[in-house]
Amino acid sequence: MSARDGQKRRTRRALIEAADELFAEGTVPTVAAVAARADVARATAYRYFPTQEDLLVETTFLGDSEAMRAIPALAGTIDDPVERLAQAVSTGAEWTLEREARLRMILRASLDPGGTTRPARRRGYIAALLEPMGLPADVRERLAGALTLLFGIDPIVSLADNGDVPRERIPEVLAWAARRLVEAALAEAAG
Repeated sequence: MSARDGQKRRTRRALIEAADELFAEGTVPTVAAVAARADVARATAYRYFPTQEDLLVETTFLGDSEAMRAIPALAGTIDDPVERLAQAVSTGAEWTLEREARLRMILRASLDPGGTTRPARRRGYIAALLEPMGLPADVRERLAGALTLLFGIDPIVSLADNGDVPRERIPEVLAWAARRLVEAALAEAAG
């Protein structure tokens, strides 16, 4: 690795750490604020993150997301498919609630034409969790589609803003919905 590559990595890391610090203080960071906090020239920061949305996507999804990366592994640790999916949805909701402000900004930016594209990781998580169930293709496809409604910021926004569900109960409510969906799919597959 060249010295230049090492410097680029250090600069990127400094910018991401500065964004995380600002979030920890309750501030949604801008590229300019991150540059100032990291003591990096503003023009340099914009080369790494051309927009605030780019910064938010990078700091939200590439940071401490071990809990989310571990979701597919639940397929090998929880035998009961109903509880496996309920746990996955609950874990996802807890992770999302911890990053709600960031994810709401990313959602808002993604709704603008030509805006930020949100990572579509939930489909991969769901496929890994459903694979051991051996469901018929049509049932698996419907269940996978329905389960996508339970992951990400979207159900959090709906429940918190429109459902009057207290934030601490959202993971439980979403896990309940996951249980009912999996039970219905299993009954359909057996019938």
